[in-house]
Amino acid sequence: MKSGIFRRLFLLYAVVILAAALFMEVFVTSAVRDNYVGNLGKNLAVQINLISKAISFGQTGLDSFCRQLKQDTGARVTIIASDGRVLGDSDAGSQGMDNHLNRTEIAQSHFADAGVAIRYSDTMKYDFLYVAKKISRDEKEEGFIRLAVPLTDIDKAVNLLRIKIILVVVILLMLTGVFVLWQTDHLRRLLMQITDFSRSLSRGEIERRLFLNNAGEFSEIADNLTSMSLKLQDMMNRHEEEKNRLNVIFRSVPDALLIIDSRGMITLSSSSARDFFGDISLSGKRYAEAVRNHEFADLVEEVRKNNAPGMTEFRIDAPVERYLRVRVSPVSYRENEFSGFVAVFHDITEHEKLEQVRKDFVANVSHELKTPITAIRGFADTLLEGAIEDRENALKFIGTIKSNSERINSLVDDLMTISRIELGVIRVEKAVIDIYDVFGNVMEIFRDRAEARNLALSTHIRPELKMISADRNRLLQILTNLIDNAIKFTETGSVTLGIEQDGGRTFIFVEDTGIGVPAKYLPRLGERFYRVDPARSRKMGGTGLGLAIVKHLVKAHGWSLQIESAPGKGTKVNIYL
Repeated sequence: MKSGIFRRLFLLYAVVILAAALFMEVFVTSAVRDNYVGNLGKNLAVQINLISKAISFGQTGLDSFCRQLKQDTGARVTIIASDGRVLGDSDAGSQGMDNHLNRTEIAQSHFADAGVAIRYSDTMKYDFLYVAKKISRDEKEEGFIRLAVPLTDIDKAVNLLRIKIILVVVILLMLTGVFVLWQTDHLRRLLMQITDFSRSLSRGEIERRLFLNNAGEFSEIADNLTSMSLKLQDMMNRHEEEKNRLNVIFRSVPDALLIIDSRGMITLSSSSARDFFGDISLSGKRYAEAVRNHEFADLVEEVRKNNAPGMTEFRIDAPVERYLRVRVSPVSYRENEFSGFVAVFHDITEHEKLEQVRKDFVANVSHELKTPITAIRGFADTLLEGAIEDRENALKFIGTIKSNSERINSLVDDLMTISRIELGVIRVEKAVIDIYDVFGNVMEIFRDRAEARNLALSTHIRPELKMISADRNRLLQILTNLIDNAIKFTETGSVTLGIEQDGGRTFIFVEDTGIGVPAKYLPRLGERFYRVDPARSRKMGGTGLGLAIVKHLVKAHGWSLQIESAPGKGTKVNIYL
């Protein structure tokens, strides 16, 4: 870069200087030479005037006189008659010389004060200046006097001037080279600073600033680049801020969000999308690879076709089973130009589960009520049709009606209990109570039933845990339901009620050696009317609401419930205080 700039600048300056030197050579030296010649011609004309006063044109053989004049004037002297004959010459014999009437300077003297001519001398090998003047006396033309001098001195003077000009040009070229070299180095350093700064900007190092010393016009460039850097930094900071804000929004939005381009490739996804579709990188994948569901694919194609938003619901099985509601909208970054889709997925699994629970609840309530109501109505119709007269069967029918009505009443009481707990009508009022007393009351209630089924009913209490904070009546209700279930589903073995500690956490437990529950049914225990074995539970008179009541009362205390069970090995219910 340095040599290129230096070469271009030096050539520019050299051309300018050489053009100026050529101008001086052509015009200045010519003007100087013409000036010298003009002055010399005037001097010779003056000398002719002086010589003319001492010459008589009627004489011949004036060569010696002319030679004498040459010694005085230093110029060649020629005396010419009016008819052109040479009367005398200082440098040659006049008798052998040609007629000079047609010589240029002689011809000019007829019309001008003096005739002037410059001719090359073949003999002397250089130019001569000839000045001739017509001499008239008493208005009569006497003849001509001509003086000639060589132009060697003038040419020497002009050549000396030319040498000086050339010397000045050479010095100027040298100075120009030094100046151009210095200026080029200065420009090179400035350009290197600007180039380095621009490279830094291209690498993203926008925090740098450009400061130039003695930069002249480059100062404005430096100021503009620095201003551009500041604006670029501000733009990038705002872009980064917007990006961070968008990332925060993406992270905080619980719904999964996918931005899909027109080719069906995912260009951006929210952090929640990994929870929905698996912990994998979604960007750069086709949407069909991330969301493996034909309903979603059909919706995307429909949105592409109609260029209008659409919505659908579907279920996915991996990584976990979920029910999703998705809204897909078209995206156009430019007017009338389709760019892709935005898909927002909302997890409606809980809603679906609640809806299923509601449906199951309605169906279970209907089923639980329909059986005893049907029995009551059937036996009542039988009595009304005449069976009331049959005393023995009538009493049996009335007993059946009574037991079914009690079953309905028990079901309604349990539902009301759960409803009051959920509505906050039944409040839990904690106080410090003696767990020995509570366990003793529970044992009294179920001792006879346990003995009747040949079950061992026992308690396990650590002395240091005998005092706890709980609502005594609600705790009795919890334990009564749990012991009742344990006895119902235990044919042989034992039922144990106790309080223990595990890792610093105190918990009450009810453990039996009954039939147990398969692991896949454990999450549903505690739902209203849910029974693992509906026929057996209904045969034993259960409503299917006991564990639901326990679950609500435990939650009202601020405790947690955990059930451990294995088929054929029994069940253990832990209530962590």
